[in-house]
Amino acid sequence: MADGAVDRVRVGVRLAPPVDVSAWLSEGAAFDAAGADALWVDLRTSPEFDPYVLVAALSAVTFRAELVLELGADPAGDRPRVVPTLAAISRGRLLLPADDSTSADAEPKATAAFGWESAPIPEGRAAWRETLADARQRGVPGLILPADPRLLDLLRNPDEEIDRRDLQLAQG
Repeated sequence: MADGAVDRVRVGVRLAPPVDVSAWLSEGAAFDAAGADALWVDLRTSPEFDPYVLVAALSAVTFRAELVLELGADPAGDRPRVVPTLAAISRGRLLLPADDSTSADAEPKATAAFGWESAPIPEGRAAWRETLADARQRGVPGLILPADPRLLDLLRNPDEEIDRRDLQLAQG
């Protein structure tokens, strides 16, 4: 392996802020079941939702992915009381970046804090394999991609080249 290369590039999924909370939770559960290593939650543009409650609900419908909550300033000032509760609910899967003070418009500092890089959805499986190989070669520990049905298909069926225009995120 080249200097700095990693054995396996982890895959994080950046969930869009919820419009329909039930669908959002189902989407998170689907990516968790498909093998995503982390679910990135940034609710700074959705002040109508309590980020702690949503992450607690997400932890109840997922079982393996780490949950990365990007907060900026603590919205309720409850971090000392809430964080241990969320850590217990998520069975230790909750990660809060140490310096999470960027604006909602900027690239979150959490990405850099963990050494992960943001990436677009690759066009097909060959491009997916190239993206992972390039990240592995450069020593990038993880990629964060936007939640998308094509990514869900890549995670579920990494080697199957089939026409998946019918793919929709589904519950269950």
